[in-house]
Amino acid sequence: MSQLRISDKPVRNKVFISYSHQDKTWFDKVMTHLKPLVRGGQLDIWEDTQIKAGQDWQAKINQALEVTKVGLLIISPNFFASDYIISHELPILLDAAKKEGAVILSLIVSASLFQDTPELYKYQALNSPSKPLDKMNKSNQNSELVKVTQTIKHILDS
Repeated sequence: MSQLRISDKPVRNKVFISYSHQDKTWFDKVMTHLKPLVRGGQLDIWEDTQIKAGQDWQAKINQALEVTKVGLLIISPNFFASDYIISHELPILLDAAKKEGAVILSLIVSASLFQDTPELYKYQALNSPSKPLDKMNKSNQNSELVKVTQTIKHILDS
């Protein structure tokens, strides 16, 4: 997908996945479900594994945030413990949601202070904070991840 510019503003058409590296297992599960849509050209996902050795990682993240339509947040205590996420990624995503129509999707993977974080809690989470994915069996986790994929596809299609 190309980044068409309208009046010098980049078109928001990417999915940005924000997660703590300590939650890589959950990131991998999400990516497994999104992969068919990526392969089919229906989703353009940016995630930090695309940064290559020698690249300015901060600049790459900023470029991706500039064109984010859907910010998928993998929510856990690790997410809230990440100074980088809280001080850099999250403010940019929340600002884009407020001013430019980006969509914030929180996927609750384990119990956390999500409900005590008003700037996030005001956005409807993909699943209930009282039913994080780590409390579900594998079958129910997969069902929730299918819903995540369908929600993202629907947002980008509309």
